[in-house]
Amino acid sequence: MTKEIINDKHQIVSMKRILQIFLFIYLLSIALVINSQSYMLSSKNKKALKSYKEAELAFRLFDYSSALQQLNKAVKKDKNFIEAWLLMGDVYTELNQHKEAIHAFVEAIQIDSTFFPRAYFFIGNLAFEEGNYAMSAQYLKRYLQFEDEQELTKILAKNRLERTQYAGYLIQHPVDVEPINLGKQINSISDEYINFVNEDFSKLVLTRKTEVGLDVQDRKLFEEMFFQSGSDNGTWLTPEPIKLSWQEGLNVGGMNLSVDGRKMYFTGCNWPDGFGSCDLFVSFRIGNSWEPPSNLGSSINSQWWESQPVVSSNGKRIYFSSKRSGGKGGSDIWMTIKLENDKWSPPVNLGDSINTAGNEMSPFLHADGKTLYFSSDGHYGLGGSDLFISRKDELGRWLKASNLGYPINTGYNEINLFMSFDGSLAYLSSDRAEGQGGFDIYQFNTNNEIKPDKVYFVKGIVVDKHTLKPLEAKVELTYLSNGMIADESYSDLKTGEFLMVLHSAEEYAFNISTPGYLFLSEHFSTPESDTSLSVDKIFEMEAVLAGNRLILNNVFFDFDQSELKSKSYNELEKLYQLLTDNEKISIQIGGHTDNVGDDEYNQKLSEERAKVVLQYLVNKGISTERLDYKGFGSSRPVADNNTVKGRVQNRRTEVQILDKQ
Repeated sequence: MTKEIINDKHQIVSMKRILQIFLFIYLLSIALVINSQSYMLSSKNKKALKSYKEAELAFRLFDYSSALQQLNKAVKKDKNFIEAWLLMGDVYTELNQHKEAIHAFVEAIQIDSTFFPRAYFFIGNLAFEEGNYAMSAQYLKRYLQFEDEQELTKILAKNRLERTQYAGYLIQHPVDVEPINLGKQINSISDEYINFVNEDFSKLVLTRKTEVGLDVQDRKLFEEMFFQSGSDNGTWLTPEPIKLSWQEGLNVGGMNLSVDGRKMYFTGCNWPDGFGSCDLFVSFRIGNSWEPPSNLGSSINSQWWESQPVVSSNGKRIYFSSKRSGGKGGSDIWMTIKLENDKWSPPVNLGDSINTAGNEMSPFLHADGKTLYFSSDGHYGLGGSDLFISRKDELGRWLKASNLGYPINTGYNEINLFMSFDGSLAYLSSDRAEGQGGFDIYQFNTNNEIKPDKVYFVKGIVVDKHTLKPLEAKVELTYLSNGMIADESYSDLKTGEFLMVLHSAEEYAFNISTPGYLFLSEHFSTPESDTSLSVDKIFEMEAVLAGNRLILNNVFFDFDQSELKSKSYNELEKLYQLLTDNEKISIQIGGHTDNVGDDEYNQKLSEERAKVVLQYLVNKGISTERLDYKGFGSSRPVADNNTVKGRVQNRRTEVQILDKQ
C-alpha cells in the first residue's frame, strides 16, 4: 500500500472504512441534488423513492435495521432501483454481513454495469474478506479497466489485487500441517489465547477473555484472567485460574512467561502507577506464589499503548508491541535490552522487515533467540491478521518476514503463536469458524520451514547434599570460547528449581554457587547433531568442610601438556573467589589422568598440572600456606577407562578441603 497516500501521520485507514467513505460521499451527493430537485434518481416509483429517502435518513442516524426495512420495500417496488441496491450494500457492509453486501452490489451492477464503477471495487474487497479470492480478483480487474476513476482508488485496487493474488497462491500451495482445535477441555465460548507451554509439555498457560456485562453506555465489558492446565498422559486437563493475590480490580492481559516459568511479563491497563493507557509489568514466582508485580519503567513504557511482551531465554531482551510515536504505523514491534545496572534501554523499532503501516502484534521469540513469530494485518496474507516468521542473519539483522502459509493462516484472524522448546509443536489462537466460540487455541506439528534452531536445556533442583533441603543458589552459564556470561539466574528460594537454555554448536562452563558451599562445576558441549543433551537432575551441593571435594570440570590442558588453556580461567577465578570468601580454609589440588601411557609418565603429568593450578592461585595472591598439590596419575579413576567418556572423566583436576579452622 502506498504509504504517502494511505498512511497519513502513520495511521492506516481500514479498507472497510474507505469503502464506506466513498459510497457515503456518493449517496450524500445524490441526496443533496435530490433536495435541490435538480436530479432524478433511477427510479420513477413514488413509493420506492419515499422508502429510499427514509432509508437514507435512517442510515445517517446509524439505524441500520430501519434502513434495511425501507430499502427492501424500495427494491420490492422497483427491482431496478440502482441507488437503493447500492445503499443496501453499504448498510450490509457496516453490519459486517459481507455476503449480503456483495449480493446487493452485484444487483446494482446487473442493472447497469457502468452506473457506479466503484461497486466492482467494493465487491472485490468484500470477496477478499470472505476468502473468495477468485471472485475478488475478477471484480478488481474489471474495476481497473475503467479509465476515469480516481487515482487513489486505483492505487487501492491494485494493492488489493496483489494481496488477493498472493492469498490465492497461498491457498493453492498449502503447507503440510494441520492445526487441530484443543477441544472443550481447553477452549470455551469465551476467547482463549495461548501464552506458554513448558519444556516437557506438562503445563499449558492461557489467557481467557470473558464477557462480564455492559457499562453505562451499553458497551460490552470483559475480564481477562490467566489459567493453567496440566497434562494427564498427553491429554490436557480443565484449566484452573492462576492465583494472583494482587490482581483484584486490576486489568491484566498480553502475558508471556520466561523459559523457566518463574517470571511473568504481562500488560496492565489503566493501573495507578502506569505511564500510559497500557504498560508492561513483571511478576516473580517464589515457590507457588506470584509476587506483587513491578512496572518495567519509563524507559520502556510511554504515554502510549505498550502490550504483549516476550522475554528472551537469557532475560536480556524484551520484544513487545506498541503504538508509540516513531513507528511505521498502527502498532509496531519494538525491542529493549537489559543494561548492566538492571535498567532497560530505550526501545528500538524492529524496522521495515517486520513492521508495516498496519498492525504488528503478539511477538514471540523462540528460546533459540533467532526466530521471531508475530501477527500482522499489514503484510500480505489471507485477510484479517496472519502469522509470520522472521529469522536473524549472521549479522543480527531481522530478515524480511514471511507468511506461515495456509492452513496455519486462514481468512479469519490468527493473532498469536507459541512454539515449543524443541520446535516440534506450535500452538496458535484463531477465531476460525470451527472453534468453540471466539478465539480458540489450536495445535499443529511443525515442518522444517517454520522450525526454530535446535535448543537444549539444563534443568534441575539445587539441594544440600546431606539434608536435601532446597537451596537458593546462583546458576551461571559461560561461553568457553570467550569467557562471556551466556546466562545467569538463581534457583528458587523455596523449591531450588531452575532452568536454562543451551544453544547448539556451543561449549559452556556451568557453575552453581551459594555461600557456605563448594561451587558445583559441569561442562556442556552442544554439537548440532546431538538431540539428547538436555539435562534434568538434582544438583547436590557440598558444604565447605574438611574432606569434601570439588571437581573442576572446566580446567583444560592440551593433550600431553601441562600448560593451562585460556578457557580454564573462568573456572579458576571461581576457585580463587571460593578461597577469598573462605579465608580460613586450605586446599589440596589433585591432578588425575586416565590409564593411557605408563604409570610413571601419568604420575609426572598429573603432578605438573596440579602445580600449574596452584601457581595460578599464588599469582592471584593466595598464600602458599593455604595451598598444596599432588599428582595421582591414573590411580584414582572415577569412571571406566575402557570408554572414551570414562577416560575424559578420569582426566580431571580435583580440589579437596584440608581443614577449616
